[in-house]
Amino acid sequence: MGHKQVALGLALSVMAMPIAGQAQERWSIATSSTGSGPYIIGSAIAEAMNKGQSGIEVSAQSSGGYNDNLSLVAQGNVNSGLTLLSELGDAWRGTGKFEAVPDAKERFEPLRRMFPVTTATFQCVVRADSGITKFSELKGKRLNINVPATATQAINRAMIAALGMKPEDFNILEIATSGSYDALSNNVADATCNGQPMPSGSIQQLAASTPVRVLDIPDDAFDKLNESYQGTMLKATIPAGTYSGQDDEVHTFAYPEVLFVNKDAEEEQVYELTKAYWEGERPTNPAFAQVTIKNATVDVAPPIHPGALRYLKEKDLMK
Repeated sequence: MGHKQVALGLALSVMAMPIAGQAQERWSIATSSTGSGPYIIGSAIAEAMNKGQSGIEVSAQSSGGYNDNLSLVAQGNVNSGLTLLSELGDAWRGTGKFEAVPDAKERFEPLRRMFPVTTATFQCVVRADSGITKFSELKGKRLNINVPATATQAINRAMIAALGMKPEDFNILEIATSGSYDALSNNVADATCNGQPMPSGSIQQLAASTPVRVLDIPDDAFDKLNESYQGTMLKATIPAGTYSGQDDEVHTFAYPEVLFVNKDAEEEQVYELTKAYWEGERPTNPAFAQVTIKNATVDVAPPIHPGALRYLKEKDLMK
């Protein structure tokens, strides 16, 4: 999943405010471009929240992408936003790629977690007829790690390091997810590693004509990778037969995407929307399937917003 470079300025200036003369208030979720995966996810969240309560009208709002959302929410220009849990923590701490952002720690200090909503499952795919059965066998091969400045490429590079290898061990390709499976089908790439919902419609489509194999990520490599990402990754299993040609269960990992707000967001509103989402009709998109309310209790940065914390305490999930 690609994300734009960190926005140093604001790309939007639309403030979600109550409409005069109406009791219902409006609440926006900054996502990405209209029609993108994050926009579809944000729209599904909004629909679930709207079904679960009537006082607040929630809608997805297009934006410049996950990194842009961090600035928008921190500056109070939208009510909430979507990004990766790992990058939300890095922004709040001023670590990782945010070390290069002037005054990042102060700029993003207002950010607070609401709850995780989806996971992107890391899936390293090769053709079933390639003879490749494990990641180490890709040495010297054409490995696609996605385009520069994306979370996917950063995770790929971190995974390579966790496996005790170096980018120089491969013929690195930098193809966006949208073109990566055609590259595999056409023998332009030997492997492509992307974070997508599981099952991935793109991989299913590829496997219908070109049977595939998804590579295991060893537990010790996951542990090193997860440590480098401050414990924000989750172990994941892809059941056997998920894709044509993938005959065995695959052990890999997933990274949560999280809904977040400004610390000044009204506690009652955050509480009501959190409750509406978890107690109402959840989205059916496969990306939501691996996340439960218990995933919201993870002890990672930034702090959880008091409104979401209130709901978790009410459900006896946190003290």
